[in-house]
Amino acid sequence: MKRDNCVRMFLAAALAVGLVSCGGAAGPQTVTGVVVDASMNNIMVRTDAGDTVDISTMDTDPAKVPGVLIDDSVRVVCAGKDVDGVKVLTAQELTVTVHSPYYYIQGTWFEPNPIKASEMQGVTLEADGSAVSVGMATLQFKNWSLADGKVMLTAESIGNGVNAETTDTLQVVKLDADSLVLAQNGQVVWRFGRKK
Repeated sequence: MKRDNCVRMFLAAALAVGLVSCGGAAGPQTVTGVVVDASMNNIMVRTDAGDTVDISTMDTDPAKVPGVLIDDSVRVVCAGKDVDGVKVLTAQELTVTVHSPYYYIQGTWFEPNPIKASEMQGVTLEADGSAVSVGMATLQFKNWSLADGKVMLTAESIGNGVNAETTDTLQVVKLDADSLVLAQNGQVVWRFGRKK
């Protein structure tokens, strides 16, 4: 009996803390942290304090609450909203303070062709995870992913009459708006510039 009362008191205290931290307070509040999950209707943010907060983006103004990518650092002004008797934390404004690596890596990347320097070759990394070769007839990129500072790049080699599919795991040495440098086993294998 005494244990049941302790458990009830703990659950009541946890619920009260949850309501206050997730919009129970009067007026707008600001949540800062890193996006750990996102969909069309909500984002999940790991706050600077280490909490995970689910924030609704449903029916928000896209000019004030733009789309985000996993690992974006964000500042969200939000307020509690009653939805069918349930208090839901809803975004009013969202600012990306630091872009995720996914923001920079998507797009078309080029380097001079090592066989004919007057030509360019490279890869287009699409937002949906697909990859497309540019100027490489015998190496056809298929898809890519990015995790823990590494790019996994799957391609099919179709040269010399032998087709072979491979997935390379490449360390991101440098990634910014204009440069992508990838290494394998400590050796730089791709030194790309962004297509302008």
